Amino acid sequence: MRFAEQLLLLLHSQDTGYFVPIPEWRMSCALAGAVLMDLALEDRIDSDLKTLTVVDTTPTGDSLLDPSLEDLASEDQAHPPQYWVERLARRGDQISDEAIERLVRKGIFESDDGGFWTLSKKVTRTGRYPLVDGWAGEEIKGRIFRTLLDKELPDPRDIVIIGLVHYCDGFRAMMEPEEYQAAEELIELYSNMDLIGRAIGPAVRSSYRPPASMRGSRRRRAMPTVGLRDALASKSFRAANLPRFFAETAQELGPVFELRFPGRRLVVLAGVEVNRWMAKKGRLHLRTRDYLEDFQQEWGTARSIASMDGADHFRMRRVVRAGNSRKVVEDRLDELLALCRGSFRSWGVGNVLPGEMTCQRLAGAQVARLSVSFDPPLDLLDELMYFEYRALMVHAQGVLPKFMLRTPRMKRYKRRVLELYAMIHASHTEAQRAGKRRDLVDDLMELHHADPQFLPETDLGFAFIAPIIAGHYTASAVAFSIYELLRHPDYREQIVAEADAMFADGDPTAADVTPEATDAARRFVMEVLRLHEVVPAHVRTAMNAFEIEGIEVPASSRILVSFSAPHHMEEYFPEPEKFDIDRYLEPRNEHRGAGIYAPFGVGTHVCGGSSWTRLQMVMNLLMIARYLELETVPRDYRLRRSPLPKNSVNRKFKFRVTGHRHPLERGQ
Repeated sequence: MRFAEQLLLLLHSQDTGYFVPIPEWRMSCALAGAVLMDLALEDRIDSDLKTLTVVDTTPTGDSLLDPSLEDLASEDQAHPPQYWVERLARRGDQISDEAIERLVRKGIFESDDGGFWTLSKKVTRTGRYPLVDGWAGEEIKGRIFRTLLDKELPDPRDIVIIGLVHYCDGFRAMMEPEEYQAAEELIELYSNMDLIGRAIGPAVRSSYRPPASMRGSRRRRAMPTVGLRDALASKSFRAANLPRFFAETAQELGPVFELRFPGRRLVVLAGVEVNRWMAKKGRLHLRTRDYLEDFQQEWGTARSIASMDGADHFRMRRVVRAGNSRKVVEDRLDELLALCRGSFRSWGVGNVLPGEMTCQRLAGAQVARLSVSFDPPLDLLDELMYFEYRALMVHAQGVLPKFMLRTPRMKRYKRRVLELYAMIHASHTEAQRAGKRRDLVDDLMELHHADPQFLPETDLGFAFIAPIIAGHYTASAVAFSIYELLRHPDYREQIVAEADAMFADGDPTAADVTPEATDAARRFVMEVLRLHEVVPAHVRTAMNAFEIEGIEVPASSRILVSFSAPHHMEEYFPEPEKFDIDRYLEPRNEHRGAGIYAPFGVGTHVCGGSSWTRLQMVMNLLMIARYLELETVPRDYRLRRSPLPKNSVNRKFKFRVTGHRHPLERGQ
């Protein structure tokens, strides 16, 4: 195991799913030092306190080391260790990414869509790393801490690691003050024992770079601005296609620009490089709490998983992971299919149905059953949605005055929401849940009882209905799916064929819902999510200043992260406004590549229920194709969007069931 891998393992925090807080530049220098230490042990370099020299330019065959060795070999002039630490530190992200990828491949780290890493269950259970290439070892943190606190004799390689962590101030960040004070003398002793480490280690320490706000000498570009008049000149903006507008603006002005509308300023981040930056560094600079604070208080809660950051957010994601997983839909697939059929019966034949509202009821009933094991009346689901939309428009988006939440109708809806809290709670007593599949509410209740300070009663109710609220976004995506299905009869034929094959011998089981059996439906859903992003951007607050492509974004700036902008960029998706499900076939695979296809967001707050949503949408699409003959009303309807409080089909989108392809019975 290379030193960069061991360094990351030692600095990893299982509580936060990330690494202990060390200044970003110093961490990059420590990773550069780790590579140099491995090159020294491979007899490729030699160093003293004044000069670092290459003694052998032969590649090691290790992709973690050879790019740095090539860089070292390209320089004729001798330089001190600090020069090379700082030069190689520019590759800190690449070194870190590759080291983490290796740890995942070895079964040591497990990754999360939100950019979190945890030690695998096997490592936490046994305290040892898996056997890889004939090597296995004891978990490094326990080994190093015994060396420092219990005064066990260290392995020579552990001496190197102790020095690297010491020089980047890692022990100070990892240990309690009393522990650090007890171990400080040994840390200093071991850090001075390795000759190469004595040359490279101080270079890591002295390469500390101050915060961006203190580095006044670097020339920066002024942030481009877009005014209301500029926006209104855009056809995409006028058509309420905000992701396309942000994509076009980013291609013209760059990935960072400011919207200056009357009474409002927003810094927009848009583009693939921004998405990659968000995945790696967004957690260090952006927070989510501010724009959701008033919205959450309206529901009687102080915080939710959506407004948490850091360790609390990571902890909450772990608690709700099972309840939001694809496995829930697979295990309760028969219930999902039954709910589909029940909705289809209520639609009737010949009735003109409002597209968005009909899909809200369809998906809402499914999410309520599968997520919280409860079947609320449809009128209550409607009222929940109306209240949520109004609260978003007032508090999160600021386009309506606060008194609009105090009308008699909204007060009635709010009372009904509180009733829904109570009904879900009452349905999850120990007796009523006996013998039933565990659901999200069970997991939340367990957390509440175990740690009522972390998840108090005041926050429980909103946590119960949060998945139903999230289902409103899935419902809008289903409405877009129906529109595109009716607009593209060639794709509909492919999906009908898949549906008929899947249901030929009765209702499918989860084992039947394979990627091969649902190929066209999966790609259709992927294209719907690319072209019709229900949540096209995230609002954040800059808690620390940062810089992207030479433009500094000040602390406290209001940020709009347009993570879906690349979906509308020609360089990634040719003819981006064309609905084309073949984009995702070999050899095109236009969605491949970090930061290009991001329908569920980027960074730590990427949607935790994305796999659930994709499967739910695929099964709804197959059920519609199997059972229903539909037409738009009017037949020549062309899509228009409603951008607030989320991206959805507008109210004029309606459809009619003209007939049933098969009887609406189980297994038909």
